[in-house]
This record gives sequence, structure tokens and C-alpha cells, in this order.
Amino acid sequence: MATLLYTIIGMTASASLNCAVRREISPCTCSPGLFANNIDVKCEQMESFGQVVNALQDRFTEDHNIWLTISHSQLLDLGALSFWEMNMNIKSLRINYDNLSQLPVSTFRNLPRLDLFSAADNLLEEIPPDMFEQMPNLGTLDLSRSRIRYVSSDTFRHLQNLRHLVMGSNQLQRLDTDALPKTIQSLQLSMNSLRSLNGSIRHLDELKLLFISENNLTTLAGELPHGSPNLMMITAQNNLLEHLPAEVRYLKNLDNLCIPGNRLRSLDGLLARATHLTKLLAQDNLIEELRKDEFAEAERLEELNLAGNRLTHLNGSLLNCKGLINANFSENRLKEFSLQEVAGLRKLRLLDLSHNRIEVLTGRMENLIDSGLIISELRLNNNRLRSLDGALMGLNNLRILNVAHNQLQTITPNDLIGMEELERLDLSFNQLKTLEELSKTFLPSLELLNASYNQLTTMHKDFHGLPILCVADLSKNMIRELSVDLVSNTRCSNHGVPNRLEIFLDENPVLCNETLPELINQMDFYHTRLNGVAHCIVPQQMPVETPLFIQPPIAMLQPLLKPSAPLVPSNVMIQPPSIVQILVPSTLVMQPPQQTQQQQSSAPLSSAAVAAPAAVPLPTQSAILLPVALPIPLALATVAPPVPVLLEASTGAPPPPVANVSPIESLPNSIPQQQQQPLDDDPSANGVLVIPQQLPYDELKYDAQPEPEPDDASKPTLQTAGGADDNNDVGRAPHANDGPPVPITTSTTMQTILEFKNIIHDDSYGAGGPAATVMVVPVPPATLVLPEVIPLPLDKAQGLATEPQDDGPETQQDQSVDLDDLE
Repeated sequence: MATLLYTIIGMTASASLNCAVRREISPCTCSPGLFANNIDVKCEQMESFGQVVNALQDRFTEDHNIWLTISHSQLLDLGALSFWEMNMNIKSLRINYDNLSQLPVSTFRNLPRLDLFSAADNLLEEIPPDMFEQMPNLGTLDLSRSRIRYVSSDTFRHLQNLRHLVMGSNQLQRLDTDALPKTIQSLQLSMNSLRSLNGSIRHLDELKLLFISENNLTTLAGELPHGSPNLMMITAQNNLLEHLPAEVRYLKNLDNLCIPGNRLRSLDGLLARATHLTKLLAQDNLIEELRKDEFAEAERLEELNLAGNRLTHLNGSLLNCKGLINANFSENRLKEFSLQEVAGLRKLRLLDLSHNRIEVLTGRMENLIDSGLIISELRLNNNRLRSLDGALMGLNNLRILNVAHNQLQTITPNDLIGMEELERLDLSFNQLKTLEELSKTFLPSLELLNASYNQLTTMHKDFHGLPILCVADLSKNMIRELSVDLVSNTRCSNHGVPNRLEIFLDENPVLCNETLPELINQMDFYHTRLNGVAHCIVPQQMPVETPLFIQPPIAMLQPLLKPSAPLVPSNVMIQPPSIVQILVPSTLVMQPPQQTQQQQSSAPLSSAAVAAPAAVPLPTQSAILLPVALPIPLALATVAPPVPVLLEASTGAPPPPVANVSPIESLPNSIPQQQQQPLDDDPSANGVLVIPQQLPYDELKYDAQPEPEPDDASKPTLQTAGGADDNNDVGRAPHANDGPPVPITTSTTMQTILEFKNIIHDDSYGAGGPAATVMVVPVPPATLVLPEVIPLPLDKAQGLATEPQDDGPETQQDQSVDLDDLE
């Protein structure tokens, strides 16, 4: 034994030494092979085949087996020389990525020891008949990824020892009946254009592996070797097969059958006696039913995938599959499922029933002394379950349970009883209004709970039965009450190591509660952190003396979004706040004073209300606030001069002609008209903004309008936004020679704090921006003064941190916007 080891080491060292002293083979390189006395020689990016021959000629002795690779080279002179002139023992020859369109027969003469030949990744369209005449010992041939269309009976007739043939990813359309040698054990014909095998593999009794995927085969009847004792794997996915061939019934040693993406309607009971079958992949077919004896003797079947078919029931077909480990029946048409279908399958670990139409679960196991089920993952998501009805009782080994995207309205203690191994529970996208029943069920191993997108409103003692919960996702609910008692009996533990419980509460009203800071501190005492982002709508009331155009506090956003770096470098990583409150002020609507009830009309418009923006002439002294559906960037916000109001809607099209339409008639009937108060009771008469009811944050707008000139207030004017100046004004100021004053103003959409950063740096608007149409709404004249603008408080704009922080530097909250600076 030691002598043999020393011999192998010596031969390997000899090969290594041989490569170390062969600098003259440059630009080719060599390295010791995986086997003793083998040398790998690589020639890449060669200018000609003659350069390869000159570099390798008489460089190696016949004692060494050369594995030669020539790739990414220009071999235009391939027919002028031959590999035989190199005078070395070539065991493996690969000529890949060389743009070869033909193979000269003379170049490959006298290669009696060649065992592997690869001409893949070229532009070959045909193979010369006598190409392999002088390669009698060739065992592996790779001609894949070329353009070969036809294989004749003379192509491989000299290859009497060929075992592996790879011709995938060509353009094969036909194979002669006797084109393939009988010695083939592995045949790769995938990704071609074959419509029939033409009986070419019927006589291959030694065939073990057959790959015919992604062709245009419509049938395999009479094509497979009859009763072959060697055929173990058939891969025929993505064809047009409508039936399995009858020969499958007699393939006793068939181990792997892969037939997804065909048109099979039934398995026809052909696998009932497949005693050696371990994997059956038949997803994405048209199978409508399974016979009761479909797998009668398939006791070794481990993986069964019938997803994406049309099954309505399983008909007890799995009861004999004692070795089944993974079963996938997703995306079928099951309306009811009984756990008795998998009773006694002691090795079953994964059962996927998702994306069906299951409304009822039956066949509970609580009365069975030994159900034999040790399922660790059950997928029931995307069905139509309204209740579990305790049907999962007895699945004591379950670790992952997914019932998301159903119609569950409640969870009872019997639904999860005995699941002491459960680690992950997904209840998202249901109609649950409470999780209180979870407190009556003890789940000692549950670490992750997902109950997002439900209708939960209160959370008090719901986690009392979850002692080591680490992650709870309660986002997108309607939770208004959250008690610290929720986590009083819970302490996160990862493999015995104490950790912090993370609760996610995105877009829940509880994050807008005034007592949230106190709740955060109480949760922190119980090693719990609240996380989430919520848009909190805050009522606004601002005393004013005049209609105003509110400019967002752009100057204050930069220090908010880009906090200054600390003076002293710190090694402590600053954690972002776990909770962010985005304060969205409700709509501010100003009703000008000294206006009669008949002259007032205000109605918010949705995106559907401004279907075709146009310049609409309005009667004089009528003020209508029309929030525009398409927002204007806040970066363009400026204070307009006292002229009629322009409301802009970016459409990219020229405005339609002016039509004499009444402003009230131009509004849709579905838009309610606001009932106006008498003049004496109008709060706006005293200079106070009227605060309407709160609206969803994505529809809120700030609308304001400066006063027009007294002389030409009643003359509507049409102008596009293409005349914006360098100061980012929406329109230019009227010139003395321009006639009547040109109305210039804007209506902006109130953006969230997180969107300000993109707006500040956005240069896509202005003079080079898209074309826009404008609507003119005259406003009664008045001599008024612009009030100051009160920005949002800094602490509320940045969010609430979970850890107490020192008071930051003094902000600019008390600063006011000066009219001269804005101009």
C-alpha cells in the first residue's frame, strides 16, 4: 500500500515538475491534473492554430496524459495542420468558444487514445461523416450549444465505445432511426426542436439517463427501450406530451421521472408498480384525478410534486407511499382536505396545500392512538378557510404553520392545542379581530408570529401563552389600545440566550397616541421594542388676516434630514429611531371675508374630477378653491404676487379651447357642494382658517390663493408653465407691455417628511419641465398682509426614539418666513 502511495506521489510530483520547467510552451499554460500523470494544458486567445502547434510540439512525452483546452481563439487555419503533429498523448480535447463553423477531418486524424472530445459553444451546423473515424476509443462526446440540425446514420457509426453523448441546445429537427450507437448510457437532447424521436433510442438497452426536455415532442409511445433494466431517469419537461408511454410500466428500475410542463391529464396507473421510484415531478400539467391505486407499490417514493394541476381530491392515493417526505399539491382545485389522506405516513415532513380552494379541513387526529404523522411544515395559505375547527389537533410535531391569505375570523384554543414544537405561525391577511384566544393556548416554542393585515383593535393579554416570542408583526391593523400587560409574561430567547422582543406596528393608530412615549418606556422595561412608521393626521387651525400661499419650510428640512456630524468622533453606532411619526396636517381651506353665501363654493376634487384641465371662465367675485389632482413639486414653492389664482395640472398636452361653462356645472354631480354658513357666523370673516374633517394622508393638500388686482380681477387669462424663471416661479410676473396681469400662483400637495429629501434635490422641473395647462379662478380684491408660517416641530418630524436622548441644539421653529426673502 505504501509503495502504491509513493508511486502516485512521485508521478504527481513528476507532472508538477514537468509543468514548472516548460516555459517554452507560452502563451499556453499547464498544471497538474486531478489524476496521477495527467497534465492540464490551456491555450486561450490564440491568434492561430499554428501558434498552438508551435508552442506544444514535442514538449511532452508519451508517458503523460494531456488534457488540452483551446478556447476563445482564432483558428482560421485549423485545416492546415493537425493535432497529430504535436507528438503528444492527448487524452481529452476541448475546442470551445472558437467560432468554428466546420470541423476539418484531417485535423483530427491519428488520435487513438482520445477519450473525451468537446466542440461545444461553436457555430457548427453539421458533422462530417468520417469525423470520428480515427477516434475509436472516444467515450464522451459534447457537441452542445451549436447549430446542428440533423444527425444521420453515418455520423457516429465509427464510435463503438461511446457512452455519453451531449447534444443539447442545438437546432435538431431529426434523428435517423439508427443514428445513435447502442453503447450509449447517457443521452442529452434537451432544448432542441425535435417533434419525434423516430425510434432512435428504442434499441439503446444500456441507456441509464435520458434528457429530452424542452422539445416539441407530442408522444413517447413506442420510443423507450422496452423493459430496459438500466433506465433510471427520464427528464421530459416542457414538451407537448398528453400521455405517458406504456413502456413506463415495465421500467422496473426507474428512479426519477420528471415530466412537468406538459399536457398530461392522467397518470393512467402506469406507476402503480414502480417499486424503485423515489422522485415524481409532474407539476404544471392538466391532471384532474388520481386513482386509488396510483402508487400502490411505490413505497420508496420520497418526493411527489403535483402542483399546478386540476386535482379536486386525492382519493386516498397516498396511503401506500410509506417513504414520502415532501408532498406538494399547491395550485390545484381542492375544495376540501382530510388529514386522513396522509395518515400513517411516518416520514412526511412537508405538506403543501397552498393556493387551492379549500374551505373545510376534516379528519382530525385526536382520537387516533398513533397517527404516525410527524409533519414539520404545513402550508395552507391562499385558500378559503373561515375557521380551522380544531382540524389540526394531533399535529404535535408541527414547526411551521402558514394559514395566511384566508378568511379566518377567529382562532380558538383547540386550533393550536398540543403544538409544543411550533416555531413560526403566519396569520396575516385574514379577518381576525382579536388574538385573545392565543393567551389560552400554550405555545412554548413559538418565536415568530405574523398577524399583519388583519382587523385587530386591542392587544392586552394576547401573548401570555407565548413565553419566548421574539418577533411579532402586527402591521397594517387598526390597533388603538396596546397594553404593557401584553408582554409581561414573555421574554425572547434564542436557543436559550435572552434577547429583545420586536413588535412591528406600521400604520396602526396606536403610534399616533399621545401616551406613546410612556408606553415605549414601559415596554423597554420588559425587554420589548416597538417598531413602525405611521402617518398621523393632525388638525390645524391658524389665525390669519389674509388668504395666504403657504410655502413648506424648505430651509429647515436640510438640518432635519442631514444632521450635522459630531464634533468629537464616536465609536458608538447611533441607532435610527424605531418609531417614526409622519405628521400630516389636515386640509387648510380659507374662505375670504366679505363674501355672500351665493358667491361661496368650495369642493375638493379627486383625481377623477380633473379629467380634462381647461381654462374655464368664471363669474366675477366668485371664489372656488380647486385642489389640483396632480401635485406640483414643493421645490417650486414661491410667494406669488397679488394676482388671480392659477391652478396647475401637469398633463403634457396643450390646453383645450376655452368654453363658457359655469363653474358649478363643470363639476361632477358626485362631488357634494359644501353648505356655506351665513356671513355673520363665518369664522373666516375674523381671519381664521376653517378646518374641515380629517382626510387620508395621501389626499391632503394645502390650498391657498393670493388676492387679484382690483382692476382686472374678473378677466381670466390662460398661460402655460413654460415661462418659469430661474427662481423656480410657476409663472412670470406681469409686464407693463403684456396687457392684463397674468395670473401666477400654485397649489401644492402636502408631501410626507420622507419625500422631502427627493423633492429638494429634484431639478427636473422648471423651464425645462413638461408642458402644463392652467385654470384661472378670479378672487375678490383685498388689501391684506401675509402672515408667518409655522413649521412642524423638530421632534415630531424626526420621530420618537426608543432610548432617552439629550436635548438637541436649538432649532429654527420660531423663525418666520419673510415675504422679501421668498420673492
